Amino acid sequence: MSQAVLAQRLGVSSAAVNKLERAEGHGGITVGKLAEVAGAMDCHLVYALVPNSTLEQTVSAQARSQAAQLLGYAARTMELEAQDIDRERQAEAVERYAQDLISSGRIWGRPRHGPTIET
Repeated sequence: MSQAVLAQRLGVSSAAVNKLERAEGHGGITVGKLAEVAGAMDCHLVYALVPNSTLEQTVSAQARSQAAQLLGYAARTMELEAQDIDRERQAEAVERYAQDLISSGRIWGRPRHGPTIET
C-alpha cells in the first residue's frame, strides 16, 4: 500500500504517514497509533511479549538470585567471625532457600529476612 493511499485511509497527509514510518523505525510510535494504522490497512495489531526462557526457568533463576544475595551477606558475616562454611554447603543452602522463596511467592521483591545457615 502506498503512503498516499494509507494517508487517505487515515485522513492525514502523506508527510504524516512518512513521519509515522520514521517514528516506527526508531521505536517512537505509540501502540495506539500503530493499532490505528493497522486498522487503516485492514489489519489488527498483535502485541506480544515472548519470553526468552520458560516460566519455570525464570522463576528458578530469580529465586536463586534472591537467595544467593541474601545468603551471601550471611556467609560473609560468618566468614568474618571465623565460622565460614564450604562452597558446597553454601550452594545447598542457596538452593533450599530458593525453593522456600518460590513456595512463599516472595521471589520478586527484596527478601525481608534470610534463613539460618546451619554450620
